[in-house]
Amino acid sequence: MYNAHEIPTDWTPFIEKANEPFPLSIFIVYNNMHAALRAAQMIERLGKKFRGKMESRLQPLPLSKLSDPASFDHSLADASSADMIIVSISGPGALPPMLKKWMAECTAQQREGDSAVVALLGSLEATDELDSPRLQFLKNTARAAGIDFFAPRAPEEAEAVFEAFEVVG
Repeated sequence: MYNAHEIPTDWTPFIEKANEPFPLSIFIVYNNMHAALRAAQMIERLGKKFRGKMESRLQPLPLSKLSDPASFDHSLADASSADMIIVSISGPGALPPMLKKWMAECTAQQREGDSAVVALLGSLEATDELDSPRLQFLKNTARAAGIDFFAPRAPEEAEAVFEAFEVVG
């Protein structure tokens, strides 16, 4: 079961103006099309929650691109300035070492308190348990950098997370 204390309670850094669309830069790292689709569905639900009050800028990156040094560096620069990094990995297995290195470097460069890491690990039918090593790595990496972290395990839990995104006004 998802722990409520994992949900950020203050999303105001993401909201610049209450009556105008606020920009939200979202960087997505995914391992296959199933994972990319899962991230896209979560972003779509987030967009519906705000009904025109959010303008998202999406930057998708296939995990395989991290093995190229130029792509690694370029994506690191882009992701470290993003408001949200979504790591979407479908299926079991350890996080690839290159992703771990990239996440550690990326979170070290991000603005403390102004961003979040979202972990979508496994499939909708078999999500990672809260104590899984790969979920714990992402959580600890984000928290060590002072970045919010959450890992919704089901669509309903993602909806609960979005309740933290209350737009004032």
